[in-house]
Amino acid sequence: MNVALIGSVSSSYHALAALMRGGVEITCVLGLDESRADAVSDYHSLRELAGSAGLPFLAFTRIGDAHVEHFLRMHTPDLLWVIGLAQMVPDRLICMARHGGVGFHPTMLPHGRGRAPVAWTILKGEPAAVNLFFLTDEPDAGDIIVQREVPVLPHDYSEDLIERTNKLLAEAITDLVPAIKAGELPRTPQDHSKATYYPKRTPADGLIHWSNSSDAIYRLVRAAGRPYPGAFSHLGERKITIWRALPARPGDLGPGPPDGPVGVILAADPHAGALVRTGDGGLWLTELQMERDEESGPADTLRVGDRLGSADRSAHDEGLPT
Repeated sequence: MNVALIGSVSSSYHALAALMRGGVEITCVLGLDESRADAVSDYHSLRELAGSAGLPFLAFTRIGDAHVEHFLRMHTPDLLWVIGLAQMVPDRLICMARHGGVGFHPTMLPHGRGRAPVAWTILKGEPAAVNLFFLTDEPDAGDIIVQREVPVLPHDYSEDLIERTNKLLAEAITDLVPAIKAGELPRTPQDHSKATYYPKRTPADGLIHWSNSSDAIYRLVRAAGRPYPGAFSHLGERKITIWRALPARPGDLGPGPPDGPVGVILAADPHAGALVRTGDGGLWLTELQMERDEESGPADTLRVGDRLGSADRSAHDEGLPT
């Protein structure tokens, strides 16, 4: 059985590399054009990797364009792999593959179908997984080919979880190579009665409400972090992206309840960062990026007494939950 692969992010790259290493016959590769890199978190070009193996390659901006269909007709695969693509692939393209399509999703399906699975996994403390499954009309609902749980560690940021998932994805594909070549992929139906769904997230969902608990804010910082747009707040009118943080340790806040409103900087240390008051204690900010600065850095730009919060306090109530 031969395959074609469509993708745009790091999981696409690792899947293609694993198929190549396993000696699977690949008819062609389709990758999101580099001009769209800024619009896709965790973007990875597939052009160079495909070219290194002499594979026919097509860059696209919209998967439904006519020239994409024409390209696939020239290199008709037995199986179409769609790995790491936010765009919906039209049925007419999937139907061109003799044995349909294969998708990828990083939750324990049928739990966690839907959007932003890595971020939601960290926000909710849910398990992660490598799933390869057959594509159907309903997203993430097809029969499972392989499912392997991915460990989620207590201090994982999104980039850590993505890296670990990609490694296990490559291992799962390597183990599947004999079945892929033989055209005998296993399939286990999902229990749709147990399905749960994650909603879409946008950059605006990274807004920090300092009245929330330290744990909730820490989860948001980790979930919204690289390669995603980041959790953010404001110092006056200037936006601050919080890239890294650490929970306050016992004794960091002193013997009694912290003084001052939520969002105020309680302590500043050149090594530890800036300690900000939260709804139930404090959180150390260790790496941040001020609006208009090209690079991130330590939180030593913040001073004791500075207050973080909405750029327009009259329009945003800091007491509202996220």
